[in-house]
Amino acid sequence: MKKRIIQAAMTATAVATFGLIAAGPASAATAVCEGYTCTSGSVPSNGNHEVCFSGTHTALAYWGRAELWDADTGVMVASFPTNAWETKSRCVGGLYGQHYYERGSGGFFYGKVWN
Repeated sequence: MKKRIIQAAMTATAVATFGLIAAGPASAATAVCEGYTCTSGSVPSNGNHEVCFSGTHTALAYWGRAELWDADTGVMVASFPTNAWETKSRCVGGLYGQHYYERGSGGFFYGKVWN
């Protein structure tokens, strides 16, 4: 019971801190994160408990980070640095949460999260 209360509190904190209320719309398989600092809509993990995400910047001289977050617990599960010269992507397996979202930072960020 305590674990559920802690998870609910962490999720509420993530919503308040990271602005999930204003998150972009998502389909069941893909969500986009676009803007100066952004948060995508959430996607479920696939049958292999895997979620992939990508990130780049659409203007030169900008760099930042692409982060994959577990929306159920409010925990970041993966991240990588991003720049305008390449689009990077990463798939993360072994996930057991129900929903995941991407946060992008650093200016003129564009990224996707998919299952």
